[in-house]
Amino acid sequence: MKKLVFAAIFTICTTMLFAQDTYKGFKLGITAHPNFGWLKSEIDGVKSDGLRAGFSYGIIGDFYFADNYAFTTGLKLTTINGQTQNEAAPDKGKQEIYKLQYIEIPAKIKLATGDINGLRFYGEFGLGNAFNVGAKQDVKGVSGVANVEDQNIYKGTAFYRASLIIGGGTQFSIGEKTALDVGLSFNNGFTDIKKGNGTIKSSYLGLNLAVYF
Repeated sequence: MKKLVFAAIFTICTTMLFAQDTYKGFKLGITAHPNFGWLKSEIDGVKSDGLRAGFSYGIIGDFYFADNYAFTTGLKLTTINGQTQNEAAPDKGKQEIYKLQYIEIPAKIKLATGDINGLRFYGEFGLGNAFNVGAKQDVKGVSGVANVEDQNIYKGTAFYRASLIIGGGTQFSIGEKTALDVGLSFNNGFTDIKKGNGTIKSSYLGLNLAVYF
């Protein structure tokens, strides 16, 4: 499975670089955005316990198949954090903080307005495809037991995370071929992030920043 991920990454990077040289409707950029993640527990006695900050960065590409419509993809390293709390004995008050790292390859459709005094507004919707490359956990609040930090839980987490993405923003022209993109996106996970009994899903809200060249 990991070989398949690396092959997909290589193919996407090669396609982006080739498209930038051959297709005028293609824009390649770099992106970075902080995010605020949370978990949704479907396990009895375990609830979500607030937001935790994460971060994402990588490259992004827009393939315009019409003036105002584009297929958007990219290659990002994304950290999604979140935590749960136990409500039932014997572990009442126990906090489990998940720190998950993914290679993320989104597939989205972008709908953009025409140029308005150097500005373009857009909305986007699509599927998030994320492949787990690291998973750690902190455990706190268990009476009589020392707190655990950065415990490796990779083998107990799911390799693939799927999500729906919806967002929007504004693109500013800052040169003949350069543009700055600022927006918000909601990444709603719908697959289990762990293995075994019970289901926990992760989602995040991201502030998107990108520079296209």
